[in-house]
Amino acid sequence: VAQLEKIDEFIARKREIAGKYNEKLKGLPNMEFQLSHTEYAQNIYWVYGIVMKQEEEVARIRKSLKQKGIGTRPFFWCMHEQPVLRRMGLFRQEWYPVAEKLARCGFYIPSGLGLKNEEIEFVAKSLTEAVLKPV
Repeated sequence: VAQLEKIDEFIARKREIAGKYNEKLKGLPNMEFQLSHTEYAQNIYWVYGIVMKQEEEVARIRKSLKQKGIGTRPFFWCMHEQPVLRRMGLFRQEWYPVAEKLARCGFYIPSGLGLKNEEIEFVAKSLTEAVLKPV
Protein backbone atom coordinates (compact mmCIF):
# COMPACT_ATOMS: atom_id res chain seq x y z
CA VAL A 1 0.00 0.00 0.00
CA ALA A 2 2.85 2.39 0.81
CA GLN A 3 4.23 2.02 -2.71
CA LEU A 4 0.82 2.72 -4.22
CA GLU A 5 0.85 6.05 -2.44
CA LYS A 6 3.94 6.94 -4.50
CA ILE A 7 2.71 5.49 -7.81
CA ASP A 8 2.47 8.87 -9.56
CA GLU A 9 6.05 9.68 -8.53
CA PHE A 10 7.24 6.25 -9.74
CA ILE A 11 5.49 6.59 -13.09
CA ALA A 12 6.89 10.09 -13.58
CA ARG A 13 10.43 8.80 -12.96
CA LYS A 14 9.92 5.84 -15.30
CA ARG A 15 8.75 8.18 -18.04
CA GLU A 16 11.70 10.48 -17.36
CA ILE A 17 14.13 7.55 -17.74
CA ALA A 18 12.43 6.46 -20.96
CA GLY A 19 12.54 10.02 -22.29
CA LYS A 20 16.29 10.19 -21.70
CA TYR A 21 16.82 6.84 -23.44
CA ASN A 22 14.54 7.87 -26.33
CA GLU A 23 16.48 11.09 -26.80
CA LYS A 24 19.91 9.43 -26.69
CA LEU A 25 19.05 6.36 -28.77
CA LYS A 26 16.88 7.90 -31.49
CA GLY A 27 18.18 7.39 -34.97
CA LEU A 28 20.10 4.20 -34.22
CA PRO A 29 19.73 1.75 -37.10
CA ASN A 30 17.89 -1.56 -36.98
CA MET A 31 16.17 -0.86 -33.65
CA GLU A 32 12.55 -0.39 -32.67
CA PHE A 33 11.36 1.21 -29.46
CA GLN A 34 8.18 1.10 -27.43
CA LEU A 35 5.37 3.45 -28.33
CA SER A 36 5.05 6.34 -25.92
CA HIS A 37 1.28 6.40 -26.36
CA THR A 38 -1.68 5.46 -28.49
CA GLU A 39 -5.05 7.18 -28.77
CA TYR A 40 -6.27 5.18 -25.77
CA ALA A 41 -3.21 4.60 -23.56
CA GLN A 42 0.01 6.20 -22.38
CA ASN A 43 3.09 4.06 -21.71
CA ILE A 44 4.32 4.05 -18.12
CA TYR A 45 7.59 2.33 -19.16
CA TRP A 46 7.67 -0.09 -16.26
CA VAL A 47 10.44 -1.71 -18.30
CA TYR A 48 12.38 -0.28 -21.24
CA GLY A 49 12.39 -2.71 -24.13
CA ILE A 50 14.27 -2.62 -27.40
CA VAL A 51 13.61 -4.79 -30.45
CA MET A 52 16.40 -5.39 -32.94
CA LYS A 53 15.47 -5.99 -36.57
CA GLN A 54 17.86 -8.96 -36.82
CA GLU A 55 17.94 -11.76 -34.26
CA GLU A 56 21.68 -12.22 -34.87
CA GLU A 57 22.39 -8.77 -33.45
CA VAL A 58 20.78 -9.41 -30.08
CA ALA A 59 23.39 -11.78 -28.59
CA ARG A 60 26.29 -9.61 -29.80
CA ILE A 61 24.82 -6.42 -28.36
CA ARG A 62 23.82 -8.00 -25.05
CA LYS A 63 27.31 -9.51 -24.72
CA SER A 64 28.92 -6.13 -25.37
CA LEU A 65 26.76 -4.52 -22.69
CA LYS A 66 27.51 -7.33 -20.24
CA GLN A 67 31.25 -6.76 -20.75
CA LYS A 68 30.68 -3.20 -19.52
CA GLY A 69 28.77 -4.39 -16.47
CA ILE A 70 25.33 -3.57 -17.89
CA GLY A 71 22.66 -6.15 -17.24
CA THR A 72 20.01 -6.92 -19.82
CA ARG A 73 17.12 -9.36 -19.92
CA PRO A 74 15.57 -11.05 -22.92
CA PHE A 75 11.89 -10.58 -23.61
CA PHE A 76 9.67 -13.32 -22.23
CA TRP A 77 9.11 -16.51 -24.18
CA CYS A 78 5.92 -16.69 -26.16
CA MET A 79 3.12 -18.47 -24.32
CA HIS A 80 2.77 -21.06 -27.07
CA GLU A 81 6.48 -21.94 -26.69
CA GLN A 82 6.49 -22.32 -22.90
CA PRO A 83 7.16 -26.00 -22.12
CA VAL A 84 4.72 -26.22 -19.22
CA LEU A 85 1.86 -24.91 -21.36
CA ARG A 86 2.75 -27.26 -24.21
CA ARG A 87 2.84 -30.22 -21.84
CA MET A 88 -0.62 -29.23 -20.66
CA GLY A 89 -1.78 -29.46 -24.28
CA LEU A 90 -2.74 -25.81 -24.48
CA PHE A 91 -0.77 -25.18 -27.67
CA ARG A 92 -0.25 -27.72 -30.42
CA GLN A 93 1.23 -26.94 -33.79
CA GLU A 94 0.58 -23.23 -33.35
CA TRP A 95 2.80 -20.43 -34.59
CA TYR A 96 2.62 -16.75 -33.90
CA PRO A 97 5.34 -15.10 -35.98
CA VAL A 98 5.02 -11.59 -34.53
CA ALA A 99 5.23 -12.84 -30.94
CA GLU A 100 8.12 -15.14 -31.89
CA LYS A 101 10.07 -12.28 -33.50
CA LEU A 102 9.54 -10.08 -30.45
CA ALA A 103 10.65 -12.86 -28.08
CA ARG A 104 13.81 -13.54 -30.07
CA CYS A 105 14.76 -9.98 -31.01
CA GLY A 106 13.76 -8.06 -27.90
CA PHE A 107 15.58 -7.29 -24.69
CA TYR A 108 15.31 -4.94 -21.74
CA ILE A 109 17.94 -2.46 -20.60
CA PRO A 110 18.21 -1.07 -17.05
CA SER A 111 15.33 1.20 -16.08
CA GLY A 112 14.96 0.83 -12.33
CA LEU A 113 13.72 3.72 -10.25
CA GLY A 114 17.11 4.07 -8.57
CA LEU A 115 18.98 4.53 -11.85
CA LYS A 116 21.05 7.71 -11.81
CA ASN A 117 21.20 10.02 -14.82
CA GLU A 118 24.91 9.24 -15.25
CA GLU A 119 24.05 5.53 -15.43
CA ILE A 120 21.38 6.18 -18.07
CA GLU A 121 24.00 8.10 -20.04
CA PHE A 122 26.49 5.22 -19.70
CA VAL A 123 23.94 2.61 -20.78
CA ALA A 124 22.85 4.70 -23.77
CA LYS A 125 26.44 5.40 -24.83
CA SER A 126 27.42 1.75 -24.46
CA LEU A 127 24.37 0.57 -26.39
CA THR A 128 25.07 3.08 -29.16
CA GLU A 129 28.67 1.87 -29.43
CA ALA A 130 27.54 -1.77 -29.53
CA VAL A 131 24.94 -1.13 -32.23
CA LEU A 132 27.31 0.90 -34.41
CA LYS A 133 30.32 -1.39 -33.94
CA PRO A 134 31.22 -3.12 -37.21
CA VAL A 135 30.82 -6.88 -37.11
